[in-house]
Amino acid sequence: MTSGLLISLEGIDGVGKTTQIERICAWLRDRVDEVLAVREPGGTPLGEALRELILQRVEAQSSLAEFLVFAAARAELVETVVLPALARGAVVVMDRFIDSSVSYQAFGHGLAVKIVDQINRVVVHERTPDLTIWLKGDPFPMARADRVEERDAQYYARVEQGYQWLVQQEPQRWLVVDSRQSPDEVFGLLQERIETLLNDM
Repeated sequence: MTSGLLISLEGIDGVGKTTQIERICAWLRDRVDEVLAVREPGGTPLGEALRELILQRVEAQSSLAEFLVFAAARAELVETVVLPALARGAVVVMDRFIDSSVSYQAFGHGLAVKIVDQINRVVVHERTPDLTIWLKGDPFPMARADRVEERDAQYYARVEQGYQWLVQQEPQRWLVVDSRQSPDEVFGLLQERIETLLNDM
């Protein structure tokens, strides 16, 4: 493998992203030289500190401020972890990436999509995922893990609209999977699509 592969998983909390990322990485380790799993926000000392700050300790009153905190964590992660790994030829599997900002901060909170997209492009150095998997679940999570998840049903309906809009913009980049299927059924669909990407490299 001479160049890396970037895969991101999206969806609200509770749809099984963590489970599927673990399974994807375990399966890929028999097929590629290096597999790296990272989460957003997080993945670096700065990113983990910002994650703790914004998700558990302090509620941002400004939607733009919240997005910029996430963008700062993303910049650190992309520049110091993701891009170097891709340059080594690794497969990087991300728990959330740029599409979360569009769905949560733009559609969910009403920030301009254009602004979110412009900042995202600078932060990630124009490197978008080769594949984005949307594990589509119930639009309102039953278990709310942090401050971002403690929001009402209308907010989550807007987040889902954001994901649907993103899929329409770049359908070739997305795989939409009903997360209410069994974990084995979901994983089988992911395997099939990722195998195709590996074969095309």
